[in-house]
Amino acid sequence: MSFIAEFQQETKRQMNRGRCLHFTDGIRCNEIISAHSIQKAGQLGLIAEKGHVYQLSVDLSTLQKAGEVPLPKKIGIRKASTFEGSCKHHDNSLFEDIDNEPLEPSKRQVALYAYRCLCREYFVKENAVAVMERMKEHPDLAADVGQFFRSSLIGHKLGFEGLKHHEKHFDEALSNGRYDEFEFIYFTSRSPFSLQLSGLLYPDYDFLGNRLQDLGNWYRPQDLITFFSAPTHDGWAFGFGWHVSSNHTCIPFIQSLASRLSEGEKLEDALFRFSFSCCENHAFRISWWDGLKEESRRATLERVTLMTNPAIPVPHDYLVRGCEKIADWNFEYVHTTLQVP
Repeated sequence: MSFIAEFQQETKRQMNRGRCLHFTDGIRCNEIISAHSIQKAGQLGLIAEKGHVYQLSVDLSTLQKAGEVPLPKKIGIRKASTFEGSCKHHDNSLFEDIDNEPLEPSKRQVALYAYRCLCREYFVKENAVAVMERMKEHPDLAADVGQFFRSSLIGHKLGFEGLKHHEKHFDEALSNGRYDEFEFIYFTSRSPFSLQLSGLLYPDYDFLGNRLQDLGNWYRPQDLITFFSAPTHDGWAFGFGWHVSSNHTCIPFIQSLASRLSEGEKLEDALFRFSFSCCENHAFRISWWDGLKEESRRATLERVTLMTNPAIPVPHDYLVRGCEKIADWNFEYVHTTLQVP
């Protein structure tokens, strides 16, 4: 079997290898389900058209055909953003407050959104390491490609170890009800929304182009921030949440966004740029994407390649500019646990 075919087969096998990532794993775990990292009803349903949304496809065959550029793929909302990382009991009991209630200025709710982001990334990264371990010595890999592949495996392993570090903080806080250990900021809007997302980031550079942490240095754990969209009472929100153990990086990261806004940057542009530069787990309205100008679609996909193509170096100012005037939303209010000057 060719490398591509076997790689895709092994990737699919790992994705279907369900396990519960809840912090009480093994206690009352029952049926493993396809859990939504983005809510099906409260979020995906709001942007679905005939039960479908677009997601960007980053599988190897698509990237090869499109010249390493991800392409939108229509997918039903029952399957969009799902991962086999929770059992039915724990998914229902733990996430009830965010699946059935609109977002409030609540550390508990933000902690749950952040935890769901972490669980999904943990699932994806654990799968990636397992696939690459199995495929690293495939006979079809040329010597130079094989070396690059094995180097990528080392990077994935380091990233996975970092997630284990943060998972420990999250697990301890949530299992003991210490929601005060989480900080957040979120922006609310009553305008139509065409994008839903959920993810996390080890911030390397901020919105001013300043370096925050060296992602090549894994001698100490890298700080981590999560981000998500969420329904509110009268609209929706774009939020960031993190554990206080990552304050050293996350607070300056958010402060840099405030500095850019004081310089005249539009929040809508900054968050759109961030969404497609730093996240691969999003869904968007089909008619919105199809209705964009060609240059807007091209600029957006170029942003995504910064994340999906390891051969492209990420510039230090990737969050400073680009993708202006594409977002079709407006923000009205901000809620945060941080001290606002």
